[in-house]
Amino acid sequence: MKLRISTLLLLLAFAHASAAQSVISLAVNLSSSPKDSLNDASITLYKLPDTLLIGSQLYKPGGNRFTLNTYTKYLLRVSSVNFLPVERMIATTDKPLSLSIPVKRKTTDLQDVTVVSRKPVIKQEDDKSVVDATALSNSSTNAYEVLEKTPGTIVDQDGNVYLSSLTPATVYINGREMKLSSEDLASLLKSLPASSVSKIEILRNPSAKFDAASSGGIINIVLKKGVKIGSNGSANIAYFQGVYSTQTAGFNINKSSGRLNSYLSYQFTRRNNYEELSSTRFIRTDSSLLSQNAYTSYPGLGNYIGGGFDMAFTKKFNINYDLRINQNNGKSFALNDISIHKLPAQTTTGMNSSDIDNRNNALYAGNELSSKYKIDTLGSEWTVELEYNYYRNRNNQDYANYYSLPANPTVSGNGSTSGRKNIFVFQTDLVLKLPRIVNIETGFKLTNSNSRNSAAYTIDPGTGIPQTDAYQTNTFRYRETITAAYLQVSRTFLGFTLKPGLRLETTDINGRQLVPRDTNLSINRTDLFPYVYLQHKLFKLFGVQLIGNAIYRRSIRRPYYEILNPYPKYVDQYVFDVGNPRLQPQFTTNYELNVTFDGFPVLAGGINETKSIFSNVTYQDDATRIAYRTYDNLGKSKEYYARILGGVPPGGKYFFYIGAQYNHITYNGIYQNQPLNYKRGSWLFFMFQEYKATKTLTFNMQGFMRTKAIQNFYELDNFGGLFLSVNKSILKKKANIILSVNDLLRTNQVSFKLNQGNVSAAGSRINDTRRVGITIRYNFGLSKPKEEKEFGNATEPKEN
Repeated sequence: MKLRISTLLLLLAFAHASAAQSVISLAVNLSSSPKDSLNDASITLYKLPDTLLIGSQLYKPGGNRFTLNTYTKYLLRVSSVNFLPVERMIATTDKPLSLSIPVKRKTTDLQDVTVVSRKPVIKQEDDKSVVDATALSNSSTNAYEVLEKTPGTIVDQDGNVYLSSLTPATVYINGREMKLSSEDLASLLKSLPASSVSKIEILRNPSAKFDAASSGGIINIVLKKGVKIGSNGSANIAYFQGVYSTQTAGFNINKSSGRLNSYLSYQFTRRNNYEELSSTRFIRTDSSLLSQNAYTSYPGLGNYIGGGFDMAFTKKFNINYDLRINQNNGKSFALNDISIHKLPAQTTTGMNSSDIDNRNNALYAGNELSSKYKIDTLGSEWTVELEYNYYRNRNNQDYANYYSLPANPTVSGNGSTSGRKNIFVFQTDLVLKLPRIVNIETGFKLTNSNSRNSAAYTIDPGTGIPQTDAYQTNTFRYRETITAAYLQVSRTFLGFTLKPGLRLETTDINGRQLVPRDTNLSINRTDLFPYVYLQHKLFKLFGVQLIGNAIYRRSIRRPYYEILNPYPKYVDQYVFDVGNPRLQPQFTTNYELNVTFDGFPVLAGGINETKSIFSNVTYQDDATRIAYRTYDNLGKSKEYYARILGGVPPGGKYFFYIGAQYNHITYNGIYQNQPLNYKRGSWLFFMFQEYKATKTLTFNMQGFMRTKAIQNFYELDNFGGLFLSVNKSILKKKANIILSVNDLLRTNQVSFKLNQGNVSAAGSRINDTRRVGITIRYNFGLSKPKEEKEFGNATEPKEN
């Protein structure tokens, strides 16, 4: 404890010693026709990337002056009733700046005025990459597909998302971790409309402000909250056809009246999909081969409601409330044919099949109440946030196992499962922007999560008399409390920006299985997580400054509720998913160097060192031929990665970027009392192209390819996808018609191999990925629709 206190005091001393630098001045002069008067012109300055208001001044004939921090980006906006609005991006150095801005009088017919703004698809903001979701949502049916198409991300068929490492990233929605299993999170994202996604924020190396439980980085899905100009809205309807069809329709209404801004949105979705799984598993004890061919369809209905308001009581103080409700009714119908062959003669020794039907109802409700107080014009602020999230999932399952060789009575069963999760969050953050290029950030966060799960199953072994299935009947209680505090300081000097930080987190996890037997689990620990970020200018290329960044951080990945619960979940008669209550957290140390070019990430390389890895593993009972999929702490790994991006910047008719990432991992562990060691490298290639044929017609093409990948010890063959869309504006740009094709070449299919201990398996998974779609969107309102300035306006990941 003395060491922790000393470290925190050292950071405070660093901040105090940093207050020896100076700010710079900005002079702004407006010019217009000699006949025009600029007396009503307003000059407003925002700090990027979060568009934080720094100050606003009326035009002065002798010019206006602002005080700015060095090596910081700003947005300057000039507005007036009689003149066209003007915006300027400003990137400061350590020298004073002077701007001369010409302004033009508005025409009498506002319908003739068109303001065009081209936003980059991907850009770097401090320690995160920001991806504009507009083009990606044009060819997507839901938020899950938008995430799949986000450049630089990898989404597996189980819903896990990967960035720079083989550890899954933590997924946030509007800055909050969902704390759901990958399966439940994927279901939630598939029920969110694609048009509701504003942007995707990628934090590969989150700072000490963010939760330490982000070893694989953070993916923040930012949903739209409306624009604060007048009263307006939009309506949309879409139809997508693959093997099955998906239909969706909804609306969004925004209203701004003085200090109160509010929004309401609704989306209905009817969807269907399928999965075709083929696999073979070798049973060593009797040299037999078990072959399975399963076909599952997933019809469902979803309703999404979002709403909220922002009330500005004064220029410095505002309160915000946000509500999201997502309700999903889903079904699945699975047909599974199984055959067993004796090797090497290929003699058939067994044939059976199964029918598995599931009926699922899920409800998610999120509430967030927050306040912000702006302390000064430099950007100092104090925020307080309270949040309550509720998740409920109910499932009814019926199954029947038919045995034709050898002939045996049909075994059938049914069961119901019910899960509830309540998550409470309190956090407060203080940001102090000192006038000498020093920022101090500190905060406290308390997260409490309570989960309950129960399952009641019966089984009929062929006698016609159902009886309690003691193996699958289960009751489990779980409580998780994470308490955190952090201190982070940033200082700019001699062209360098140094940002060290330290985070203290206390973990208190308790789980108890009540049925079928009383079993307890507990994890109690306190850990420190250091973070260091260093930025410096390198050199200019084509007149644009290259910025170099170096990052060091330590993080944790805690086992979550669903994989700790020892309840065996029935998949089919030869596969069960089982939790492991003995799991322990894993820890990762990351080192990265990266380079940005005019805010665009171009180069990166790094190392991830992970200890006590818990991975998805399979244990096979050779006597019954049943495979149990679970998690276990097996070993450690060292992973090297490199990433490169390049392209033509937006602004002209044609824009594109292309990128590649290489990962090489060395793994050392113990599995079934035997060494498990391997080395493997893999590539990820991705690209995006946009061609603006006319002012109202745009073509987009996006694609990716992944080679020789490894995922939870599964070796994956090469796979990828190509996505096309055409966007046509009509009715004076009030409406859009979008035609799209997903997975044009039908290459987004995965073949896999697994050689792990006594398990040797191979197979393939195919989904309904190739789809043709049409989307129609219409904008309406009292004021002329304006292009959304999503970057910097929507919510960032909550920094605690």
